[in-house]
Amino acid sequence: MSGKIILITPPDIYENDTKSVLFVHINDQDQETVSRWIADKQFDHDINFYLYNGESDVPWILWASASCQHKYIDLDQVNEISQALSGYLLGKGQFTYKTTNENLAAVYSHINNNRVTEIEQFLERALGDQNN
Repeated sequence: MSGKIILITPPDIYENDTKSVLFVHINDQDQETVSRWIADKQFDHDINFYLYNGESDVPWILWASASCQHKYIDLDQVNEISQALSGYLLGKGQFTYKTTNENLAAVYSHINNNRVTEIEQFLERALGDQNN
């Protein structure tokens, strides 16, 4: 039996016992990569994917970041809201981040060492062994 992928965006909240992943500001190329990666896997359980792309809903992103087991932010894509929250979010742990800006990465490395250079690295860490 295959699991369902449930996509949740602000302002919706879907509370259940299903493993949840939060993506904050992923670009179109990374969205395509995630779609292909998921299509190649045969998950035997449901997964919630929360997607935040800059909506003016601070309570939602704070709720999602507290509720999801795995979290990813592309610091090169952030807007004013998520930029203001990025230090807080990265400091909470379990957040993985991507940036091509080495100066920014050097600063954030003091509060979070979960940097990746490609979204596939995050997917493998978070979901790679989910059927084992």
